[in-house]
Amino acid sequence: MINSYFKAAFIFLLLSGCATQEYKPTPLSLYMQESRLPAINSLPPDSLSDEENTSISLSETLAKPKRLTLNQIIQTALKADPRIGAAFENITQAEADLLTAGLVPNPQANTDVQLLPLDRPFTVNRQGGPPQFDFDVAMPIDWFLFGKRAAAITSRRYGVDIAAADFSNIVRLRIAAAISAFYDVLEAQAMLALAHENQNNLNRMEQIILKRVALGGVGTIEADRIRLSLFSSRREVRTQELNLAGALNRLRSLIGIAGNIPINIQGTLEVIKPAKPIATETAFDLAEENRPDLISLHRQLDKANADIKLEQRKAYPEVTPSVLYARQFQQQAIGFPDANSWGVGVNVSVPIFDRNQGNIAKAKSLHVQSQLNIQAQLVDLRAEIDQAVKAFASSYQFLTTDDPGQLDAAKNVRDKISQAYELGGKSLLEVLDAQRTYLETYRVHISGRSSYWHSLHQLNAVIGKEVVR
Repeated sequence: MINSYFKAAFIFLLLSGCATQEYKPTPLSLYMQESRLPAINSLPPDSLSDEENTSISLSETLAKPKRLTLNQIIQTALKADPRIGAAFENITQAEADLLTAGLVPNPQANTDVQLLPLDRPFTVNRQGGPPQFDFDVAMPIDWFLFGKRAAAITSRRYGVDIAAADFSNIVRLRIAAAISAFYDVLEAQAMLALAHENQNNLNRMEQIILKRVALGGVGTIEADRIRLSLFSSRREVRTQELNLAGALNRLRSLIGIAGNIPINIQGTLEVIKPAKPIATETAFDLAEENRPDLISLHRQLDKANADIKLEQRKAYPEVTPSVLYARQFQQQAIGFPDANSWGVGVNVSVPIFDRNQGNIAKAKSLHVQSQLNIQAQLVDLRAEIDQAVKAFASSYQFLTTDDPGQLDAAKNVRDKISQAYELGGKSLLEVLDAQRTYLETYRVHISGRSSYWHSLHQLNAVIGKEVVR
């Protein structure tokens, strides 16, 4: 009969969850996953591939500089950032906490020998004891009776979801930073090319003026004026070179290149077909569904609610039944045969003073705090969405309404005035003014397209999903 009880208890422990708890976080919409970027579970490994060789390893980048596309920059940045790996380890740690929460408590074994003779041996004539050997096994069961283990598992599962959402948010921010650095480099390259073009035009103009001065057609004051403009253009070239170096250094930092290794990027600021802006409310609704940091806050609220139940379960008594085996050595001590015996018992704590009041109050406070954090995040999110939507709408307006035709008009004016000057029909001041107008217009042209791409990707990053393309 006793053996049957032991077998039943053993089977019960197996069925109640002695096995490890396997749980995968709720799938999240990883930012730019639609663009063939790596999924959440494929970021930490060393292999990060894509179709048509669109990915590139960091070692390959260091060994042989290549023309990197935007997708390659993003993937390399995700591989090179140790914060990505550190955030992924948070998921591993949360899963380890879940594993710990699902483990059944270990049984406790105790053995002792008591009633041994101290100052004289025990005999039938001088009886004592008798000496006794005890062995008992105790197994707590309050984790099952009061649902403590189930409540802990629920809480830790939310912890895994929180870690996954936080990881996805770090990926989102890293991708946004890589995209911004990519277009910063393109803008700096375009500005440097414009500065060189301006310097070449001024050099050409200087040669024309020097020839005219030599022939006596103009005074030396025009030569001095063109030299001043050349000094200014050289300073502009050096400034743009410095800006490009800074943009490349930021990009190197993002993709994990420590040395001053040349980087060539493949891309353009040109906009073939501008994407239309979206409404603020539409963007806000999409952000509520896709922003991983907001999802993390909602999971924290769920976990706080689960933690309240967990702490309330912990307030229940600790119940530990035990089974005892005893052998009494009576033959020498009292003249009776040695005897085996057994016993059962239950050890129950009595929660009179400590009913886990402090931890329950703390869990309730964390629940309120999580609610307030969600409210604050929603307020910040609406402001962030509104700003991103308006910035993109402004860039779209510039491209479709303000910008078309301005660059060509400024270039035509510059070329015609330059030609007229060569024929003696215009003054140098008019030439320099036309050149300056063209230069400023071209800068606005470059900045407008860079602003469009920056604002487009910033809007997508704020939403947490690639909505505007």
